[in-house]
Amino acid sequence: MLPAFLLAGLILALSIPGTTSESATLRFLGQTDFVVNESSAAVVRLVIERVGDPVNVTALVLLEGVDTGDFEAINAAAFLLSSESSKTIFIAVKDDDLPEADETFTFNLMLQSSSNGVTVGTPKKATITILSNDNAFGIIAFNSTEEIIVDEPRGGNRYVPLTLIREKGTYGTVTVNFEIADGPNPASEDLSPDSGNITIPVGQAVVHFTVLIRDDQVPEDDEVFSVRLTGVAGGALLKPNASSVRLRILRNDSPLRFSHTVMAVPESAAVIALNVTRGRLTEDGPLIGSVDTEVSVDYMVVSGEGLGSATPAVDFFDLQPVRRVTFPPFVYKASLLFNISDDNVPELAESFHLVLLEDTIRGDAVLVSPNSVQVTIEPNDKPHGVLSISSSALVQPISINEDLTQRYDGIVIVRIGGSYGEVSANWSISRNSSDRSPVSDDLRPEVGQVRFAAGDKTAIIPINIVADDQPEEAEAFVFKLLPSTVTGNAEVDEPMEMVFYIQDSDDVYGLFRFDPAKEQNIQSQPEGRFLSLNFLRSGGTLGNVSMAFSALYIPAGPIDPARARDHVLNVSGTINVVFARQRMVHIILPIRNDAFLQNGAHFLIQLNTLELIDISPSIPSNSPRFGGSLNLTLTVTPDIANGEIGFTSNTTVVVYEPEDSNTSTVSLPLRRDGTDGRAEVFWSLKPTGANRGDVTANDLKPFGGSVIFVSGQSDASINFTILADNIPEVNETLLLTLDRSNVENQILKAGFTSREIIIMENDDPGGVFEFSPLSRGPWVINEGEAVELHVVRAQGQLLKQLIRYAVMPSGNNEFYGATGILEFKPGEREVVVALVARPDGVPETSAPFEEASPSKRGST
Repeated sequence: MLPAFLLAGLILALSIPGTTSESATLRFLGQTDFVVNESSAAVVRLVIERVGDPVNVTALVLLEGVDTGDFEAINAAAFLLSSESSKTIFIAVKDDDLPEADETFTFNLMLQSSSNGVTVGTPKKATITILSNDNAFGIIAFNSTEEIIVDEPRGGNRYVPLTLIREKGTYGTVTVNFEIADGPNPASEDLSPDSGNITIPVGQAVVHFTVLIRDDQVPEDDEVFSVRLTGVAGGALLKPNASSVRLRILRNDSPLRFSHTVMAVPESAAVIALNVTRGRLTEDGPLIGSVDTEVSVDYMVVSGEGLGSATPAVDFFDLQPVRRVTFPPFVYKASLLFNISDDNVPELAESFHLVLLEDTIRGDAVLVSPNSVQVTIEPNDKPHGVLSISSSALVQPISINEDLTQRYDGIVIVRIGGSYGEVSANWSISRNSSDRSPVSDDLRPEVGQVRFAAGDKTAIIPINIVADDQPEEAEAFVFKLLPSTVTGNAEVDEPMEMVFYIQDSDDVYGLFRFDPAKEQNIQSQPEGRFLSLNFLRSGGTLGNVSMAFSALYIPAGPIDPARARDHVLNVSGTINVVFARQRMVHIILPIRNDAFLQNGAHFLIQLNTLELIDISPSIPSNSPRFGGSLNLTLTVTPDIANGEIGFTSNTTVVVYEPEDSNTSTVSLPLRRDGTDGRAEVFWSLKPTGANRGDVTANDLKPFGGSVIFVSGQSDASINFTILADNIPEVNETLLLTLDRSNVENQILKAGFTSREIIIMENDDPGGVFEFSPLSRGPWVINEGEAVELHVVRAQGQLLKQLIRYAVMPSGNNEFYGATGILEFKPGEREVVVALVARPDGVPETSAPFEEASPSKRGST
């Protein structure tokens, strides 16, 4: 080895101009405009070319302008020997967390000195554009995701303010799209707009917009909508957990209505109450709209003149001090009181109306139908009255349940007109059928007299029902008032005859259930599989009864009818079974031969309806009815289930090339749900990914095979062998796939038919790095002089590797190119870095510098 002072002299000699006039030009070669992402793996290669005479020259590449901290190093040096025509330098991008838009930087090619007649030609500038990064255009989100609660306005509109914030960067103009959805009804019925877009100008981090709440005058409970950001243009992103906010419109527009549209009252009714309700659309409906504030509405009384019209202050009197209905908070009913004037003047029916006035509503309420009521004062003033059967018994036929009723008081005789004096009339009950048995077998008495004392308006005919344990069908009876028997100067008028019924009793048409004495099951026979179901009819057996039930196949998991699958049974939908006076029925439901029954699946049998065929008389019956559980679940057990074969997991399997032995075995378990019969499953291993061509028979074996399950066996495994070698390799990916089964009723389990196998990189595929023996120094150089260092790679060269280097201490103050990144491309074994001692004009003594060992920065 040459002494250090001789080597330094050689470097100096290379940099001193000779006596011969030479001419050469230095310039960039190839690409000079680069566009890269901000990444620790982004390295730009700049090639410096010398054309002309072969002379030694030192080139510098310097950043133009201010150092913004976007590069690992802002300068680099390259020393070209006379025997070299080009050199490559590396500019490495620094990855930071600052939001930035596209940035373009210029690097200038310069000479360390203008000696040897070398000049800088063109191109001498290179540009590097770092694309926008770290969310430079921002992340858009709502400023708050708390639920917004608003009231629907009354008689106008209301605007709800919403605020979007732009986190991170504010570069560029971005447009955010939004929509309002997920409400109980379309958002456009209550809100405007229900979709749109918002523009956020450059530099702006906050934007406000509003949504209009409509006054729709419709009674509503709380309505909850979701205001969602659906997309953004201009380079920004949406913040996933803050891109929606719930908007709740509180219940509003409490409905006001009369309880009835008409009311008929006798002239003797005295004080009557006309009810106005708040908060319900029907008399027995649920509460809707707001009920926690006071509301009121005025009303008016309308009565015409002449025949049929009631006269105010003569026939009736309004007892309210003011014509207004007021509902305090949480009060749902108010009564308007009117006094009906009872006189002795015979009169026809007379009417008057009450109308709620919409324009007078105060508070959060709206009118709904009926918003008026007609009050009719019934014909009156027959002094001794007119006897008849109450019309209510004619509107809905009377049906008496023998099993539940001992005494029936539902036959009412009314006395219309006057109520002076005692009056009476006889009545009778007879059968309304061909049955000749005595009426007294079913009810008592069968004749009697109805009496009205002076002033009485109604009388009840008590009927005693004869209870027995004999199942009987419904029986019809006729009740008659006998006009010829009336006393007390009263009259008998229509209706004076009515039909009523004693309903069927003692489950005459049967009590239906699953037969508890017999087993309901799934059976597998050589001729096929089927459901065996047994039903029992207890009680009476009269009449033909159609029972509807359904049988649903539900895969393993929750027993939810919504999860039911079709094409399993040979029947579908509702199944009807007719009991023709039978007590027991056995039903066989065949299972399709091509149906797959999963282990742990269920058959859900649901009893739905019973229908009595040709009922007479046609009145609602008490039977037939169900007498037990309406549902039955049958579970598919392994001995009945078909085989469903798959891996026990679908996660990626990571394996390593063995180091202490020549081979290692990988075993992956398989499981079969349903163990009936023998099955063989065929599998294969196929290389995938970018390196699939590197996978050979020297890496593992075999690449295919099969696994056999004998009858009753549920667990097995696939085995293959990993082979060892000394060849550097990157990650190798294979896909292990279950390809098929040898029998049709053994299927592969969805989602568990493949496993990804990764053989991890081994034997240093990226290489081992060091300075070449000739570059290890020591070096002695003067200011302005250059030195070249060679970094070499041993072992594998399959990957691109980035190597960081630095001169210590204070390298950047003393050298051009003192820090940087070297890029080794796949297959590249050696890279050169040049250092140039910076001439600073400051007297200094000799100082040792140490070139740090190269360190791996990363690989791609």
